[in-house]
Amino acid sequence: MAKHFCSASLTATLVAGAVLLLTGCGSGSADDAGSSSGGSAGLTSLKVGSSPTLTNASLYLATQDGTFKANNLKVTPQQVTSGAQALPMLLNGQIQFTAADPLGAIKAISEKMAVKIVGQGSVNATEAAKDSTVLVVAPGKVTSVAGLSGRTVAVNALGGLAEVAARAAIDAKGGTSKDVRFVEMSFTQMVAAVENGKVDGAVLNEPFVSQARSAGLTDLVPVMSTSMPKVPNSVYLTSESYAKSHPEVVQAFSESLDTANVTLSKDPAKIREVAAESTETSAEDLAKIVLPTFPDQPLSRQTLDDLQTLMVKYGILDSPIDLSSYMLVAQP
Repeated sequence: MAKHFCSASLTATLVAGAVLLLTGCGSGSADDAGSSSGGSAGLTSLKVGSSPTLTNASLYLATQDGTFKANNLKVTPQQVTSGAQALPMLLNGQIQFTAADPLGAIKAISEKMAVKIVGQGSVNATEAAKDSTVLVVAPGKVTSVAGLSGRTVAVNALGGLAEVAARAAIDAKGGTSKDVRFVEMSFTQMVAAVENGKVDGAVLNEPFVSQARSAGLTDLVPVMSTSMPKVPNSVYLTSESYAKSHPEVVQAFSESLDTANVTLSKDPAKIREVAAESTETSAEDLAKIVLPTFPDQPLSRQTLDDLQTLMVKYGILDSPIDLSSYMLVAQP
């Protein structure tokens, strides 16, 4: 199942939607609608917005192996389809945490949305062989990133993480990304579009990378390991109001995610076990795809600052944000 890369237009939509929801609320507050205590054996019940993807496998592992329960939490993942849906629900107290694309999260913070970053899911690999996001081309048509000048590359969201990462990878490998035309297209259409020449290349992630290779397409450049190694594929957010009123719960949730991430970092085979039960990835795809990388350390502010540097370079942010007050995690 594909990751969800957030576009700039989507960020504007989710900010506007959140404002409308908040101003449309009655006398109840986000805290009133928030977590409940005293459920199963005194556990604090939480709803967490998530998509059933490998990127969020540590969340699902912590619900399965008792990690959340050991920290007095009862977590129920609630499927959300986009940031435009999830962040208004977060700010309105319908969910207490949500997974989010880090570019979209930083952009939302820049738009003064009252959210805090509390943890991370999978992170980008540092080795090309472990990179699950690849720019693919038809065999023989383009043999280097320099050959992409004047050509068209598909991404799933203009102004989103995939485009920023692809531009940075192209430039890092000696190409000129400003001369490449990026177009928006769904992942499910990209392999056929490259095959029939509708586009010259596509930025894909698993399981679509494996599908592209099976169709005979060629890897041109591993995108994430080249452009933003160690940057998280997803971060977890809570609302500022919930963080203030439930600091112990936020800390317990963050520590639980870190524990599950470390477990998956030490035993990648467990990713397949968790995914088989909790994601929409088929058994056939799970057997052959490049698995995501999970961190053995808490979220580092430096990785998000590295992402911000690229966001500024490619016009997504006007200037970097000091994220120190927006991160409720250790910040090495």
